[in-house]
Amino acid sequence: MKYAKGTSLFAITLFTSVILSNAFLLKNYIISPAFFCIVIGLLVGNVISVSKYTNQLINFILTNILKVGIALLGIGLSIHELFKYGLSSVLLIIINILLVFAILMLLGKFFKISKNLIVLIFMGTSICGVTAIAATSTIIKSNQHDTGYAVGVVAVFGLIAVVAYPYMAHYMFNGNDLNAGIFLGAAIHDTAQVSAAGLIYQETFSSPVALEASMTTKLLRNSFLIILIPLLTYFYDRKKTNNKSSILKFFPFFVLGFVSLSLARTMGDIFMINTNYHAYWENLIMMIKIASKYMILISHQVLQQEHLQHKVVVVV
Repeated sequence: MKYAKGTSLFAITLFTSVILSNAFLLKNYIISPAFFCIVIGLLVGNVISVSKYTNQLINFILTNILKVGIALLGIGLSIHELFKYGLSSVLLIIINILLVFAILMLLGKFFKISKNLIVLIFMGTSICGVTAIAATSTIIKSNQHDTGYAVGVVAVFGLIAVVAYPYMAHYMFNGNDLNAGIFLGAAIHDTAQVSAAGLIYQETFSSPVALEASMTTKLLRNSFLIILIPLLTYFYDRKKTNNKSSILKFFPFFVLGFVSLSLARTMGDIFMINTNYHAYWENLIMMIKIASKYMILISHQVLQQEHLQHKVVVVV
């Protein structure tokens, strides 16, 4: 019962978000439940002080439920689609990483920003948000001020991107859902933020393609930790830091769950297509998608409250 208050609070917030979204839909205004979850989460976080048990529940949701929800998104696309989206975005990701690095180095010299802070912001904005910052801080031995500032940059600008980018992407790419999804996955910092933006785009413009493309692009970006963590280790402290442990500690293994479910979708489609079980298979896919959606929704209204408590939880 000690978690009852927090569970009830999050359930009511989620229910309210869905009701508001449907109410606006009746008036021909399409506003995603994810948007209301973010707004209500911020309001609740400013008004209600949470107990230590609710904080424990928040940590559980952000470190488990959100990851499972993102992994379950893999059921929505086949291996063929996964490779298609990945190949379409890999060059953009590489260009994005190099461009962000170059711009930040120039800004750092111009404004005389510390090297450690530049590296932290670079990893956080170009790879995978808070996770990359946390991994990098252990390698470069950054101080608490620099780490907190980098996390703040990702949180604040990421929140702005979650709300604004879905609509901007739809306008920029003239309704091309695939390109819009790749843009969201390449431009928004944190995986949690990308999932929210992709969900807002999907709900607003009726496009599951954009959500799938955004998550595939973002998870591919996350995988670049495998390359950049050892490089940072080599340049900062090649003798004292254990490369293997750094990668294993911070690599987002739910990426493997995403790919595994995509493989399961592909195999299921092949073996079920002309059988009596095809309708059951389609229903199972639909139920998994719905479960994934609500896991992501509740995680995002929790995430806003966690940010307002001034804590850093390594999410993805």
